[in-house]
Amino acid sequence: MVDRIYEQLKTPKTLKETQNRLVEIGIDWNLAQVQLFLEMDKKIVENNGFYSANVGGLDYKVLGVLDQLFKDKPKIPVRKIMEQIPFTIGKQELLAIVEKSDSYYSPNGVIISKK
Repeated sequence: MVDRIYEQLKTPKTLKETQNRLVEIGIDWNLAQVQLFLEMDKKIVENNGFYSANVGGLDYKVLGVLDQLFKDKPKIPVRKIMEQIPFTIGKQELLAIVEKSDSYYSPNGVIISKK
């Protein structure tokens, strides 16, 4: 469902426009629920009353790769993940993105685990 919301926010929209779009795609949230989601989600940015999804950046790409790799695994060594990422990223960058995420963490800098 969250991906469907991000899809609607590829272009900036007001709170009311966002709520209308979500209702159109079957997410029947009232205005307060939409506002709460927009204000709480770390990937949503607000600029002069317009909300948009900050997707497509490095964080989003890395988390997409991790989601694929972790489908049925609870933890993976960082070096194995680095081999699977199809673009250039440093270990420290990877670990910083992991620590900011809601889904993953690294207990020791050597392994990444699901939360």
